[in-house]
Amino acid sequence: MAKPPVDVSGTILEPPPGLDPDCFLFLGDPERKTYGPLTRAWMPVTAAIALGVGSVISNLASKMPVGAGVHKHVFNTLLGFTIGEGAFRFREKFAAERDIQYYHYMVLHPEDFQAPERKKYSQVLQPWYPVR
Repeated sequence: MAKPPVDVSGTILEPPPGLDPDCFLFLGDPERKTYGPLTRAWMPVTAAIALGVGSVISNLASKMPVGAGVHKHVFNTLLGFTIGEGAFRFREKFAAERDIQYYHYMVLHPEDFQAPERKKYSQVLQPWYPVR
């Protein structure tokens, strides 16, 4: 059985009525349930590739051999990876804080977030008559 989510103050959180208990994923998703296989590596790897390729392109633009200054290529690749990792962490922290604020508002105003009325397709779709 999963442990109930705990707030920063240590109080056990209960989801508002009508909301899925997985709404606690808004609190940062520490178990990474919503992550795909590439989500974690996307920003650092693309930033590393961009800076590494940019270093090679700068050599080509200045009419230097591609292999000249290999240490620059390695340094720029590592710098890109570091910048991408920092950007990923910043985005994750920013999104978690924003989602916590949304969740807090939902807890304070449960009347605004009632479960939607379930309908069948027969209640939603208009009758259709083929024109020949």
